[in-house]
Amino acid sequence: MEPRVKREIAPKIGKLYAHAALEIAKEYGAVPQWAEKLEVLAEVVKMDDIQKILRDSRLAPADLKEIMKPVCDKLELDDLQRDFVNHLIGEKKLSYMPWIFSSYVRQRKAMQGEVDITLTSAFPMDVETSDMLIRHVRDKFNIVAGATKVDVDPALIGGLIIKVGDRVIDQSTRGYIERKRNAPRR
Repeated sequence: MEPRVKREIAPKIGKLYAHAALEIAKEYGAVPQWAEKLEVLAEVVKMDDIQKILRDSRLAPADLKEIMKPVCDKLELDDLQRDFVNHLIGEKKLSYMPWIFSSYVRQRKAMQGEVDITLTSAFPMDVETSDMLIRHVRDKFNIVAGATKVDVDPALIGGLIIKVGDRVIDQSTRGYIERKRNAPRR
């Protein structure tokens, strides 16, 4: 039986396992193939019937591996991909497959120099300013391509938040206040 997904740590777990999957895929020259298989596995894991099986307290990891074997056969997973799925089952982390897949995609894009950038400002920015900031971020992080987005969130009070792939740079007034509030007192 797998425990319920802890949404607060799911992105971190997804990132760790995605990194491992990407390293294996790179080593064997199968990065696109792994992406396809992980995408389908992520959808399979979301299915209600699979969720019930993963939560069944009567099933041991060995039972789950046997149950997933026909799924792996149907998806035509190679031996390394099957080992990856079986490892996730053994670690009780198969439920995190949607986060693993999304992180795999982000890491693959980053590997290719393609990273999404989001600027969130407390106030609307003119096009020249946002373009200048995006160029600066691309230069600083050596980004070749990727989607860019500019948002406005008045709750930031002032400043902005820059999201580069998985990295968040919070230079907002709200972020500053929260960091000060949460800092240990001397």
